[in-house]
Amino acid sequence: MRINKWLLQSALALCLSLLAISTALASDSADSDYPKKIVDNADREITIHSPVQRIIANNGDAVEAIIMLGEGDKIVAVSDTVKQKSSYYFPMLKKVPSVGTFNKLDYEMIGAIAKGGNDTIAPDIIFIGYSYPGKAYGIEAHAKALAPFENITCIGLDFFYPENMTTDMEKLGVILNREAEAREYINWYNEKAADIKEAVKDTSMPATYVEWTSKGDDLSGMGPTSGAGQMVKSANAYNIFSGLTDGYPKINWEYIISKKPDIIIKRQSTASDAKALGWEAPPSAEAIKLESVVQEIMGRPAANTVPAVKNGKVYVFNWDFMAGPDQIVGLTYLAKVIHPEAKLDPDSVYKEYLEKIGLEYPEGRIFVYPVSETK
Repeated sequence: MRINKWLLQSALALCLSLLAISTALASDSADSDYPKKIVDNADREITIHSPVQRIIANNGDAVEAIIMLGEGDKIVAVSDTVKQKSSYYFPMLKKVPSVGTFNKLDYEMIGAIAKGGNDTIAPDIIFIGYSYPGKAYGIEAHAKALAPFENITCIGLDFFYPENMTTDMEKLGVILNREAEAREYINWYNEKAADIKEAVKDTSMPATYVEWTSKGDDLSGMGPTSGAGQMVKSANAYNIFSGLTDGYPKINWEYIISKKPDIIIKRQSTASDAKALGWEAPPSAEAIKLESVVQEIMGRPAANTVPAVKNGKVYVFNWDFMAGPDQIVGLTYLAKVIHPEAKLDPDSVYKEYLEKIGLEYPEGRIFVYPVSETK
């Protein structure tokens, strides 16, 4: 009995030793992957010297991608625009502090959070923002402002251009040591993009106007170089701003009349106090407000001469899924609205996506108004 007990204890000790060695080797292997280098969207070479343990972000689209890759618990601070979505899209961020507005961050607060009560900043923290080269709220400006706080690595990743979506996710996978998860998303994204391409390949190309803002007769649209402009092209539609280089051309209603769009898409941001994804399906107070948006466009001077108005092809889009990793969801809805005959099921695609980030599809909610063309 004593011999058997001794053998059992010896075997247990050996197993524990092997486990410790295996863990140490795995840790050494992970550490040996560093430093890692990527080129961010501002064309800056970024070096990651050690595994990232903490993340501060003022880019909600990047936050969505971070959560997608399973690293949401490492986010220690965000901007107010990201915080607003915590009630319905980023529930894990409800208790995470805000470090200012999107274009006016509190850099001292960021520095204090990075220090975490210590005298110096451990080099395991990154700041992720939009690239916006040359802008006061772009990553270069943020990096300059945070330079006095050593060891905060600033990275510009946008996640709003379809042509860069998979490469942005690939770069984030490298940064966070989540290459396998990034590849899984990329494969899914490419599959859905291929479905859209196949569904619209033999369709006509209706002239499409995507309205960014409107204030009286002062309008701005989404040109071919904008994220939504690229989406219009991917949906096999003709952007009425084709030929222009401005991503957000400023125009007036007379210009729109002259272009005779077949379809009008109106951008609508989610309310800052929203508690759920999308809008409540009609009949509802939210649907009444959406109808007023449609009627405002249809009631503009000489609107009855515009094919989109004459044929009831004016739509309001919830903009949450028109940028970020869920942009492929928005593209599916857009392609279905432009080409109702296309064999696409946007709601199912959205359900798949939400499952990937740990959310349930909100039954009884809508994301495009009117809803008939997406069903």
